[in-house]
Order: sequence, then structure tokens, then C-alpha cells
Amino acid sequence: MEENKISRKTIGMIIATALMGFAGIMSETAMNVTFPKLMNVFHVSIGAMQWVTTIYLLAVAIIMTMSSYIQRRFTEKKIFYTSIIIFTVGTLVGGLSQDFVVLLVGRVLQGTAAGLAMPLMFNIIFERVPMNQLGLWMGFASMILSLAPSLGPTYGGLMIESFGWRMIFIFTLAIPLLSLLIAIPSYENSKKTPLSKPFDFIAFILLAITLTALLIAVNELESGHVNYLLFGTFIITLGLFIWRSLTSQAEFLNIRIFRKLSFTMAIIPFILFQFMNIGGNFIIPNYLQLGFGVSSALAGFALLPGTLLGAFFSPLFGKVYDHKGAKLPLYGGTVALLGSLILMFVLVQTMGFWFTLLLYILFTLGRVLAFGTTNTTAVAHLSNKERSDGSAMFQTAQQFAGALGTTVVALIVGSNKDIKVGMNHTLLLFVILSLIILVMYRIMFKTKEYTE
Repeated sequence: MEENKISRKTIGMIIATALMGFAGIMSETAMNVTFPKLMNVFHVSIGAMQWVTTIYLLAVAIIMTMSSYIQRRFTEKKIFYTSIIIFTVGTLVGGLSQDFVVLLVGRVLQGTAAGLAMPLMFNIIFERVPMNQLGLWMGFASMILSLAPSLGPTYGGLMIESFGWRMIFIFTLAIPLLSLLIAIPSYENSKKTPLSKPFDFIAFILLAITLTALLIAVNELESGHVNYLLFGTFIITLGLFIWRSLTSQAEFLNIRIFRKLSFTMAIIPFILFQFMNIGGNFIIPNYLQLGFGVSSALAGFALLPGTLLGAFFSPLFGKVYDHKGAKLPLYGGTVALLGSLILMFVLVQTMGFWFTLLLYILFTLGRVLAFGTTNTTAVAHLSNKERSDGSAMFQTAQQFAGALGTTVVALIVGSNKDIKVGMNHTLLLFVILSLIILVMYRIMFKTKEYTE
């Protein structure tokens, strides 16, 4: 049937927008390998240099909170071309910067562009892709965004070794150029209902302060310092934001969708999966290097097969959702992930390189199978009016879950002199989180959205 087909223009729009998301995420992780070099170039400490990543993530998260309003207020073309312009300007500012503050301005602009492009991609999929192909195309989007962080450090390392750190920025411009070439003949606008409500700047500012305070406070935990002022600011502004959102008639994020138990029981597992993903990526290379004397290059490679297989299987896993529904991928993926964690926990003292590599593949395939499906099924069960809000919340939550995963696992490792003990405690935490996820899925499938 014609209504079950996806047009070439829609495919072009998805690919073009996915490339912009890819460029943003790759530019984020590519900079991580430049810290030692840039500390000497700009004469700053490692603490200051962390802001190259932190301020990028903060810009992404804050812009994503606005994505629901932006999607309803502006056309797809305006959002897409704005993201290309901002990313190009930010990349040039970063690549040509002679001052550390100017470099941070470039990173803010890059993060702003990524914060526009990624929610736009998911909204195009939800609005234009037929329901019988939704899982496939959400899987494709997840594949693109999963490849970017794994390729970023490799790309950054090659650039800095061969051409210098500035070329990390300059060569990245090839991606938005390719995206633009695909978009020009493909991009078209959907019909939009004019907004009758003004933008709620007060709610936006409160949420921006909330996210900023939380991110900085979480980052400071890595140094063993608890900033009670920041945590207090986070709690107070979060409470004010919730109150404002529930009482204001202006337009921002519709947090009332959390009243739907099915949505809440999906977004929490989504956060926990990302927490385990980023936390695991942090501890495994350290576990192999410090626990078994594996070289840094080989320890990093232990993650690569699983990451690549997870990315390439994402579209196939999406088709499982299209044909079998959500239960099989959600329960099956979580059980596979749980099995890998239990095996790692049992073998933690003797696992070594090859067992870690193989079990990480199982861990990643299980996580990817459930992770993407969680996002897809939760947003698919919202009304058309609520989907842009739901997508914005999922994307924002993903950014903070990653930061929290690194910090908590770093604290666990830092509190244990033996890396194997730290790995053991981390795996135990992950096992508990996986069991919580299974319970939440059980509750989700009992809600009226899934039983009617």
C-alpha cells in the first residue's frame, strides 16, 4: 500500500540530518584525545581543559530541551539549514582559535548545532516513516549515532598525529558539506499547526540552570569534591521548573507526559542503559590495562568489535520490533546484557583480554537491542502532539546519563586500590540495574497503552 511506503525525499532528509548528528557527536569525542596537546598550546590545566567536552555537552542538552518548541515553531528546512550554518561557523571558530575562550565558543556553537540536528532527525522519522518501518529507521538512526563516538577518538588521533589538532575541526567540515548536497534535492516541510502560545522563557531558564548545576556538580565529584551549593541549586531550580511547567500557559516542555506510566517506565531504563554503556566504556580499558597489563591500544580495541557490531545490527534489531513488537527485543536484549554481566562478574579475576572482548560483544548487542527499542516504543505510544516532547526528553536524558555513568564508575574505581575489585563492584551495580530494568518493562507492558 502507498501509505506504507517511505518516499525518497524522506530517506534523503533522514540521511542528511543523521550526517549532521554524526558530525556533532564525532567532533565531541574526537577532541578527547587532544587534551595533553591543547593543555600545552593554551597553557591551561586539565580541569579547565575538561570544559572542551563539558561545555559542548551542556550546549547540546540545553538546546535539546527547546527542541519540542522549535519543531512546532519552525519548519524542517529552517531548523536543518540553521544547524549547518551554526556547525560550520562553530567548527571554523574552533579550528582557527588562538585563545582558549574562543575555542570554547566554537564548542558551544558545535553543541548548539548538534542539539538542533539530532532531535530533528528523530522527529522526521516519527512524523514521516510508516509505523511498519519505524523500528528499521530508528535502528538506522541509532547506528549512525553509535558509530560516531567510537570513530571520534580514532579520527582525532589520526588528525593530531598527521596534521595537527586544528585539522580535527577543518576536515570535519566535509560532513556538513555532504549533508547539504543530499539535503538540497530532498528537504521539504511538513504542514504545521500555528502555535498560539508564547515561549516560556522562565521555564527554559530554570531548566537550563538545573542542567548546568547538575552537570558541573557531577563533574566535580570526579575530583572527590561535593559541591553542596550546586546540588542545592539543582534541587531548588528543578522544583521551581516543575511548578512553573505545571502552572504556566506558555509553551515549552510538556512534562505532564510523565503522568503516563508507560513513558516513565521506558525513559528510566533508557537512562540506565546509557549509564551502563558509558560507565562500562570507561572502566573496561582501565581494567585490562591495570589488571592484566594490556597495552592502551589493545585495551581500547577490546571495545571496538562490540561497538561496530552493535551499530551495524541496529537496523536489523529495529526490524525485529517492526515484525515482532516490543516485548522480544526489550526482554531478550536485557536478558542477554544481564547474562554478559553475570559472566563478567564470575570471571572478573581471570577474564583477560579475549573473554572481555567476547563478553563485551554480548553486552553491547543486548544493550543495543533493548536501548533503541525502548526509545521507539515509548515515543510511538504517545499522541502525535506529545511525541516531540517525548523525543526531546529522551535525547536530553541520554546526554546526562552518559556523564553520570562516567562519574559514578570513576568514584567506584577510585575508592578501590585494586582495579579488579572496582570492576567487581561496578558489575554488581550493573546487574542490579539490569534487574530493575526488567521489573520496569514488566510494569510498562501492564499499562493501558500496551494492553488495550
